[in-house]
Amino acid sequence: MTFMAGTDELGTLLERVGLFIVTGVTKSGTTWLQRLLDSHPQIACGGESKLNVLLTHLAPAIREYNTALSKTNAKIYKQEAVYRELGEPQLLTAMQYFFLDRLSAVQHAAEATGKNGALRWIGDKDPDYKRQLGTWRAILPQARVISTTRDGRDCFVSLWFHLFPDREPLAADNRADFVGRIKGHAATWRDTMAKFQKDSAGFPGRHFSLRYEAMLEDTPAEMTRLFGWLDCDAEPATIEKIVARNTFSALSGGRRPGEADAQSFLRKGIAGDWKNHFDEECNALYCEVAGEALTAAGYEVS
Repeated sequence: MTFMAGTDELGTLLERVGLFIVTGVTKSGTTWLQRLLDSHPQIACGGESKLNVLLTHLAPAIREYNTALSKTNAKIYKQEAVYRELGEPQLLTAMQYFFLDRLSAVQHAAEATGKNGALRWIGDKDPDYKRQLGTWRAILPQARVISTTRDGRDCFVSLWFHLFPDREPLAADNRADFVGRIKGHAATWRDTMAKFQKDSAGFPGRHFSLRYEAMLEDTPAEMTRLFGWLDCDAEPATIEKIVARNTFSALSGGRRPGEADAQSFLRKGIAGDWKNHFDEECNALYCEVAGEALTAAGYEVS
């Protein structure tokens, strides 16, 4: 019986390469990092699988299935029932299957660039992994996690312009909506930082954290650290090629960092832009919820 086209080859590949996932708060540099990783001759990184959407819906679907099965067994088959309810083992196995299927696309992309034989790591980037990171650890017990950290206020401002490129946050018509979203985002950012800290402590050597601001300041140094952690080629010539291919200017069509295009996914490419769009009330609201986490992560709160 043939299950999935390409998975035999992928299964063979995974016997000699490692798995990883890239995640972070939305607009914290995960897409940039994914492209940097995928540019390495020994790494293939796809983005974004959106498998967390499937995970979110699969658990309720299994519960609904179990309810239907239980009713049928109780009414008709009783002690003769053959089928038992599905549980967490089946859920984890199903998600492993879907992850394997998604990675087959990453493998094919690597083949197209001619680097399949040199691969040492293959993975997927999706900010959604952060939502149920503990479950994904169970689904992918051998995988490594690479996370990004960025000042939550910059994440919030960048996300606002991603969703509403034509709406200046503090304009009269937009202020109430902008301010009304601050505490919710701050809670998400705070809780995500706590998840990453817990995961890093719980899985020593299998969680690597990158700071977006450090990546902007010295991309070659941060990539040297990351590729060294993955035990991949981190020679200066290799790093130089990867970084040059993925500068803000190269990816944005020629703009320099700070030259904003609100309509572009790569809007501005700088750190600290929140100061241009927050007033004292906005900052106070964000810090009320996430101030301690911001301070712990090394960000100024005043």
